Amino acid sequence: MRRRSTGRGRFRTPLQGFTSTPRPLDGVPPFVWHGSIRSPEIAEQAAYYGDGFFANHIYWPKDHFQRLIGIYRERYAHYGHGTPEQAIVGLGGQVYLHRNSQEAVREFRPYFDNSSVYGHGPSLEEMTEQTPLTVGSPQEVIDRTLTFREHFGDYQRQLFFMDGAGLPLKTVLEQLDILGEEVVPVLRKEFSARRAAGVPDAPVHPALGVTGASA
Repeated sequence: MRRRSTGRGRFRTPLQGFTSTPRPLDGVPPFVWHGSIRSPEIAEQAAYYGDGFFANHIYWPKDHFQRLIGIYRERYAHYGHGTPEQAIVGLGGQVYLHRNSQEAVREFRPYFDNSSVYGHGPSLEEMTEQTPLTVGSPQEVIDRTLTFREHFGDYQRQLFFMDGAGLPLKTVLEQLDILGEEVVPVLRKEFSARRAAGVPDAPVHPALGVTGASA
């Protein structure tokens, strides 16, 4: 069902006949995530409402995202939504996969070097050392991703940036196949096994009847 909306607000231009799709499933509002790559104000906003905070964990060192997530967890508890450990956290990450790690580096380097974001700056090796960017085999991606819990605590959502740096569609689809077949199933199992007691499951629609952290 589609509904057309018209209205005015304080923070954007008026909506005239705007159609919002899809509508909330079964009339249940979706879980809300507030995403940020650099703004502590977004962490504060997410904490105030008791919503999820998604730290877009790319481009910057882990210390930066530890600060943002730390602010969110502390303020989440301050506003009475639960303990800091019960706050709902999501992380980003960027990977380039090949079943052979040397081939992954060889294939990705030209895209990296000519990227509008990465190119003409720190080297690929420097960026993979200093930021969450991971270029390598499925096992290397699994191992690196599992270290995120050590830096940020237990968290509920892991998303991956797969089509950056100008990768062609065919390559992106190949990347998704490897991710889905060899990486995600292992991460789901490991996230579930390692989650501390009292940490909430990932938010899902009530009708799904399933729980668990997901990658």
